[in-house]
Amino acid sequence: MGKPEPTDTGATRLVKAESHIESAPRAPRGPLPLQRLGGAAWFIISAAAIFCGVAAKPSYAQQENGTTQIQANLLQHAVLPPPPDVAAPASSSTAGKTTSGVFLKVLAPGDGMEHPAENDCVRVRFTGWKRDGSLFSTSGIHGESRVQCINSAMPGIVEALETMVAGEKLRVWLPASLTFGKKHHRGHSRMDLDDEPPPNVDLTFDVELVELMKAPPVPADLNAPAPNAVKMPSGLAFQVLKSGAGTQHPSMTSQVTLHYSGWTSDGKLFESTVMGGHPAIFHVGTTLPAWREVLPQMVLGEKLRLWVPAALAYGDRPVSHMDPAGNLVYDIELLALQ
Repeated sequence: MGKPEPTDTGATRLVKAESHIESAPRAPRGPLPLQRLGGAAWFIISAAAIFCGVAAKPSYAQQENGTTQIQANLLQHAVLPPPPDVAAPASSSTAGKTTSGVFLKVLAPGDGMEHPAENDCVRVRFTGWKRDGSLFSTSGIHGESRVQCINSAMPGIVEALETMVAGEKLRVWLPASLTFGKKHHRGHSRMDLDDEPPPNVDLTFDVELVELMKAPPVPADLNAPAPNAVKMPSGLAFQVLKSGAGTQHPSMTSQVTLHYSGWTSDGKLFESTVMGGHPAIFHVGTTLPAWREVLPQMVLGEKLRLWVPAALAYGDRPVSHMDPAGNLVYDIELLALQ
């Protein structure tokens, strides 16, 4: 079964979680436009994972320069020393506690108005330590930021982020059960998706919310086509959200530039170029069966909503755990074609 293969992606999988602030890894389809939201490919969201930016352990970079791991760890510990209260808040009066056991301490207030919610992504700076003060992970030793999607972050980090606004900085004490705990994703156990077992340790993070990236709204009609939708014999249905002004239609050999977002039947955004503002480029003949059926009917500027049965997408049991199972809904806008 075919699937979208961007030749120049402005889109990336929302769900990649390579950073050690995330819970379950998901690979981008291409370079980050927004950085997966953050780099060049924000989500397919053309952003290869917005909050999913990889946070490489500093010691690895040092080893590449010929420094031993021990020397590298010592260097990073010196550059990013743990806070004096890394083991626990100094007192309950300086840190609030959630019902799940996460302690939160405001280090700097923010000036934003909105809080992150499910499907949103954020750009953050973060550094995490184990409770003994050893460095666990960081977005960068020089103040680099990374993009992280809410639905792929550690459960405890999700709790913290949902309380934050842009510009705010928190210190967060996470119990081991809310770091990398066993989590299910698209029918897979989180443990099944990892290359190595996650550490079962309590962690402390300093997290700064640099920017909030709002997800496109979830369609209200996810589970059934709109009454005015066109229903195809294949089971595909589509609705025109915006009319186009062109007259030329793509062919199977055309190269098209698209903005698109995709949701599972339960409303989870799994791909989008919209959040990062970077459209993706595809060859029509290499896209999903549903896309190959509808793209040749579109004209420039047109935007459609597609209700896609599993058989015309990735199936009920995708070969790759990175692909969504079951029926899907896509919004697709044709921006250019060659």
